[in-house]
Amino acid sequence: MDEMIRSLLVRVCGTEDALDESIDLIDSGILDSLAFIELLTELDFEGISIQPTQVDRNRFRNINSIIELVKEYQ
Repeated sequence: MDEMIRSLLVRVCGTEDALDESIDLIDSGILDSLAFIELLTELDFEGISIQPTQVDRNRFRNINSIIELVKEYQ
């Protein structure tokens, strides 16, 4: 599961920098609004439905918090 999320995040963000645990994906602009929607859409295709209005935006700030969030919704 972790590897799928990592691969998906790199694909939607368009950079391997998305895997750097020290980078704030939102503040850096790596996870912009389009990438955010694509990420949620792709996760939905994998059977993991996350409603953005029900999750604190801060849960998407780095790869580790995204992995943790996805596991909660799995």
